[in-house]
Amino acid sequence: MLGILLNWLVGLLVFGYAGWSIYRYYKRSKKGKCAGCSVEKSCSSGCKPKS
Repeated sequence: MLGILLNWLVGLLVFGYAGWSIYRYYKRSKKGKCAGCSVEKSCSSGCKPKS
């Protein structure tokens, strides 16, 4: 009985993390290439609007 419970718990953790990762990827992809980047503030690749 304990083995089944542990298997369910591990399965929920794995699928929960996978779902969260997909959700996070989807949210970042909606922002665009540079807005979703983690180094956006210090990046000099030319994504900032030109003045």
